[in-house]
Amino acid sequence: MSHTDSTEFVLAGVVMKRLLCGQQTAGQFCLFENRSDGNTKTPIHVHAKDDETVYIIEGELKAVVDGQPQRLAAGESIFLPRGLAHQLMNTSGKPCRYILIGTPALFDRFLEEAGHERRPDEVVGPPTPAEIERLREAAPRFGITLLSDWPPAE
Repeated sequence: MSHTDSTEFVLAGVVMKRLLCGQQTAGQFCLFENRSDGNTKTPIHVHAKDDETVYIIEGELKAVVDGQPQRLAAGESIFLPRGLAHQLMNTSGKPCRYILIGTPALFDRFLEEAGHERRPDEVVGPPTPAEIERLREAAPRFGITLLSDWPPAE
């Protein structure tokens, strides 16, 4: 049995490749390799039931943690404990790849409901209104609170 999963999901314009799900780790954690094209923003949100760890493989992300922005470059990481408001964004115009670890495993199930499985040859762009609504509906079931309008009105 392979211990690696390779299902790709799309959430908030980010491609998230599931490497390990909670079922494979006895619920201890889930592991993803994420790709952003250079123009993505997650909603500002708080997790009540899980923590996130992010490690940048290439490119850069801006993490806004409790209102404080910080730049993360390749080789850098950040721990986002539950209860702390945060937002991840890549507005550099350049691709970014990063590892996301959710502990305990919960984010993988959220992603299955809030995102969608990437279709072959799908070109990923900004989230559609239907994708935003699906994310908003799923978030409370997984202890995730969205803190502001997202995406911002244009």
